[in-house]
Amino acid sequence: MQGKKRYSPRKLGTILDAAHIAIGICVVLMAIFAFFDPERYMYLFPLIFLLASVLNFLTGWFYIRMYPRVRKKKAAGSLYMVIGTITALLCIISAVAIYRNI
Repeated sequence: MQGKKRYSPRKLGTILDAAHIAIGICVVLMAIFAFFDPERYMYLFPLIFLLASVLNFLTGWFYIRMYPRVRKKKAAGSLYMVIGTITALLCIISAVAIYRNI
């Protein structure tokens, strides 16, 4: 029977850094398009909030998973989870507001 595949903290950190870079570039590009022509690219606002919430959830999960006994890091991970929940709610609210009018 094969055991669970575990990643080292160094490898998980690298994966998290790559996710930060990729999602950050996507968010910046979508924000630029949405800023210069908001009527045309209105559908990008929920996607921006969705990617921000995914990034916050990933970071929170990483802190909670890697530092289970360090209170400050665990609190920071919990705060990231709360911020991820808020941005996910903003995603839902903006999607309902935008797509209801289409």
